[in-house]
Amino acid sequence: MENQATQTSTNPTETKLRVRFARKPFGLDDVLHNCDPDDSSSPVAIELIKEMTSTEYDAFAENMYRDHPWLDGRGGYINHSIRSVVMVTAPDRKTLFVDPSGSAYGRYVGVAV
Repeated sequence: MENQATQTSTNPTETKLRVRFARKPFGLDDVLHNCDPDDSSSPVAIELIKEMTSTEYDAFAENMYRDHPWLDGRGGYINHSIRSVVMVTAPDRKTLFVDPSGSAYGRYVGVAV
């Protein structure tokens, strides 16, 4: 079902958004109730917009450790200060910002603050 999700590539462009990330969250609850000692927010640049169905989003949010080809090799920092992220959206769901830092899973996942 994941193959039906829409991908929109963009050139990374800085946004005015600031995102608070959870490090290596297992699921959405870990992101929303972030207990990470570094709870500061980060400026982001959106590298890719991943539009999902609600079902696809829920499957991603249940297990963020699962590898996804659309995350592989993405993320990291631009100029040592701005995180490059994949923005994950779905109808009636909270938008997530994922920085896989070069891996294929949700290493850092956050929400806008």
